[in-house]
Amino acid sequence: MRAAIFSREGALISKRKEKVETRNKESITQQIVALTVTLCQQNKVEIENLVGIGIASTGPLDIEKGELVKPVNLPFDSVPLKEPIEEQLHIPTFLVNDCTGAVLGEKKFGAGKGIDNLVYVTIGTGIGGGAIVDANLLLGKDGDAVEIGHLTIDYEGRLKCGCGKRGHWEAYCSGKNIPNFVRMRSKEVGQKTLGKSMLHSKQGNGLPNLSSEALFDAAKRGDEFSFQLVNEIGLLNSIGFANVINAYDPSLITVGGTVTLMNERFILYPVKKHVKEYTVNRIPEIVVTPLGQDVGVYGAAAAAIEFTSP
Repeated sequence: MRAAIFSREGALISKRKEKVETRNKESITQQIVALTVTLCQQNKVEIENLVGIGIASTGPLDIEKGELVKPVNLPFDSVPLKEPIEEQLHIPTFLVNDCTGAVLGEKKFGAGKGIDNLVYVTIGTGIGGGAIVDANLLLGKDGDAVEIGHLTIDYEGRLKCGCGKRGHWEAYCSGKNIPNFVRMRSKEVGQKTLGKSMLHSKQGNGLPNLSSEALFDAAKRGDEFSFQLVNEIGLLNSIGFANVINAYDPSLITVGGTVTLMNERFILYPVKKHVKEYTVNRIPEIVVTPLGQDVGVYGAAAAAIEFTSP
């Protein structure tokens, strides 16, 4: 969990990062409240002077109720956030999808200033997106309008996504699921080849220790099979980006997430090379977000500003 306090002009004053408390659903709310109090105390800000509290979270969401609904990465059916936080702090609180927040943050603070057609894509543990079309932020009935990680890129459905469905972009190219893609391809070409390719990785050889980091590290060292797999992932990413371009017709796509930020060349180069093979719309500019790992907290701040504005 990343938390930050911003000035009314949008300058990041102070930030903190903690492991998410998952003892129970209430512990997450209490952690947000405690972080808010701590940041205010450290920066000599009275809580009642806060304009609002923005929360940018992975979904699925119910933005009307202000809660997470069967979140993929948490062991709860629901996590109420808006109501209990407002009851304790008496500050307007707003919940948005993390990538919806991120695209707002990009427009207000990052590369998207002055751009009316903008998409943010994250390739990290999962894959997600946020979109602004004709200066309008896309939300959807539940706040989950731009779940691009669950666009289908493999109609055969060879890999299962964390959501339980098959063939989704996230199932093949996200940091969490890249090892599954590598295992699948290793069976198709022979497991011995994979073992040899990962022999000198920091994670060791063999399938049990496989990680997306190990794959990219091996590719960076010039391992032939790892490089092939990274290029295959790049081609699949190109299909995902093409779907985004065809659906939202943006002028700019900014890209973030740990997989992207740690492997910029391996992620962006194949997308820029191949995306034109799958698009009907004009190709937009595609760049890494200048907000880096903090794009989420900028997004949360942008949501608080956006939804408290008259």
